[in-house]
Amino acid sequence: MEDVWIMDSGCSRHMTGHRKWFSGLNPVSTKEYITFGDNGQGKVMGVGSISLSAKLSLREVAFVRNLGFNLVSVSQLLDEGFEVRFKKGVCCVLDAEETLVFRVDLTSVSGPARCLVASPSADIWK
Repeated sequence: MEDVWIMDSGCSRHMTGHRKWFSGLNPVSTKEYITFGDNGQGKVMGVGSISLSAKLSLREVAFVRNLGFNLVSVSQLLDEGFEVRFKKGVCCVLDAEETLVFRVDLTSVSGPARCLVASPSADIWK
């Protein structure tokens, strides 16, 4: 697993498989699973915070065992009051005062193309 975070407009929450990155990790009280693109599942083992930079800490990040990617949820950023702007070749995340929090260069993406799929299982609604 790499130290790379993927901006994901389809996942419902931030998630990673790196336990050591959490500054605090709280166990989840319900059985919650994430479904991977190959229909395999990973259990959400806890939820906590991770600092990505001096300006940005992700809250409510799911720790999912066996997750091979680190996902930043665009919808969760928006829910937390950030603004996410996609323009040709760049993605910018701004805070409520429109100060740049971080910028992602989309032109330097390397490696094979991948399509990632994650969806919560029906068990979370019980």
